[in-house]
Amino acid sequence: MAGHVVDIVARSLLTNTLRKWGMEGFRLDPTRVRDISGDLLDAHGRLQVVPAAALADTSAEERMLFGVRNGVYGLPTAELCDFLRGRIGGRTAIEIGAGTGALARALGIVATDNRQQEGAAVRAHYQRLGQPTVPYGPNVEKLDAHRAVERHRPQVVIACWVTHRFDPKAPDAGGSETGVDEAAIIASCEEYIFIGNEHVHHYKPIWKLPHEKLTPSWLYSRAINGTRDFIGIWRGGQRSPNTGTAA
Repeated sequence: MAGHVVDIVARSLLTNTLRKWGMEGFRLDPTRVRDISGDLLDAHGRLQVVPAAALADTSAEERMLFGVRNGVYGLPTAELCDFLRGRIGGRTAIEIGAGTGALARALGIVATDNRQQEGAAVRAHYQRLGQPTVPYGPNVEKLDAHRAVERHRPQVVIACWVTHRFDPKAPDAGGSETGVDEAAIIASCEEYIFIGNEHVHHYKPIWKLPHEKLTPSWLYSRAINGTRDFIGIWRGGQRSPNTGTAA
């Protein structure tokens, strides 16, 4: 009986997520999808960094089911960590919107997040939807992105699957009222590195700013839309894509 309930909840989670991503017509039966939690969670049930080879034989459906069940979006690989370490070099760095804190923990940098899903109202909302909240890691400092940058003054800011701030002047770009003003973050550091998905993060306003975009084979996430995951890199001190003034 318990397993049947879990399958019903998982099916509801998938339906809600796919609807949010504009994929209402897609159907995924959780009873027919392999559970890869044993490969991606450590003995304490925390998300861990794994070699890309460990994800190479997983399907998009398996990664999607794992992500939805565990409140996870990006799946950090050892190769991603190696890349980020090389990119950071000897500079100071933090992660914003760090969620589980797995990536920052592996990199040995400060992890920050506003941890908004710990709030009673948000938790109740997710409970009504039948969805788990993000399992914030014990290493994740409770700070929103802008306060985190002000406090730590990093040279490099890393973000994985962070939602941008909603701008009523550009409603078609979507976002969230509690999202990150990424243009302001870019102006406040030497380099902003964002890891995401081409379809999910297509409308970010900062795409209007000069940037470098990489699509290595060792990036994995819960995305199931057929587009590539990417690393976007923005140099600091650029101008706002909306106003043309210093962000």
